[in-house]
Amino acid sequence: MENQGQQVYQSSVLHSHYEPVRDGQFQMPTWGIIIVLIIAFIVLKSFIYIKDDQRHGK
Repeated sequence: MENQGQQVYQSSVLHSHYEPVRDGQFQMPTWGIIIVLIIAFIVLKSFIYIKDDQRHGK
C-alpha cells in the first residue's frame, strides 16, 4: 500500500531494534532501588542531624 500523502512517523521511544541486557550486567528491580535509596537517605540524615537538647527549638 502506498502512503497517500500522509507522513509516517517513527517513534523515538519504541524502536524495533533493541539489545537485551547482557548476562554479566548487574540487574535490580525498581522496588529494590527504591529501598536502597530510602536506606541511604536515612543513613545520611542521621549523619547530618545531631540532636542537641540545648539548641532544640532555637
